[in-house]
Amino acid sequence: MLPILLSFGPFKLYGYGAAITLGGVIGARLLWLRREKMGLRDEESFWALINLAVLSGFLGGKLLFMIQYGFGPGLSLMNGYSAYGGFVSVPLAVAGFAYWKKIPVLKLADYMFLTALFWHAFARLGCFLAGCCQGRPTDLPWGVTFRDPRSMVPPELLGVRLHPVQLYEAAGDLIVAALLYRVLLATEKGRFKPGLVAAGHFAAYGIMRSSLELLRGDTLPFLGPLTQGQAFGAGLLTASAAIMVWRSRCSPSS
Repeated sequence: MLPILLSFGPFKLYGYGAAITLGGVIGARLLWLRREKMGLRDEESFWALINLAVLSGFLGGKLLFMIQYGFGPGLSLMNGYSAYGGFVSVPLAVAGFAYWKKIPVLKLADYMFLTALFWHAFARLGCFLAGCCQGRPTDLPWGVTFRDPRSMVPPELLGVRLHPVQLYEAAGDLIVAALLYRVLLATEKGRFKPGLVAAGHFAAYGIMRSSLELLRGDTLPFLGPLTQGQAFGAGLLTASAAIMVWRSRCSPSS
């Protein structure tokens, strides 16, 4: 689509990076508006959490990409991230921060993972602009065709109508975010114990990504017909179940 949005001499504004940056700014703003409800007592703590989330997400996504595709492609800073890596690194970082600041872990996780859905939606828009994470060929009327040779679509798929799986996922993220926002409001009113939003995020994304693997053209094998994305999706469902068990055994202040 638009791998490079603007170009001035040596400067290039890449669509992928611009979309992720915009998503990060919007996500940070959403968290800022609820910082007191999150239990953050000062501005310094808020920005420490934001920086920790960004850094852990970057490192987790980059490390998993290197494991999947090798260190050569993974060393590029312009591409090469795996969303599932962030599902490991960011929860660990959030839990560590919560224990450090003596904030209930599940309470903080609800806010962080609701906001992460918005950020992830923008990341998928960035993927669409860059042409990465492309779909399989399709004859459906809403299929998209990538023609820019600078895009990350494999050369043999340039000019071929593909499933816009990046947009499918972005739309799914926003729908899930809207539903879980209502759950968060109910949690703030005391109708639910903390942790339901985080568990819902893990379960919903695990199901959505596993389903979309059937339409993606960049899947990696795992075991038999099971792809790596579907295996990770099963892992997220397991993590969601673990959170539900945890919250059932914890008091709201735990």
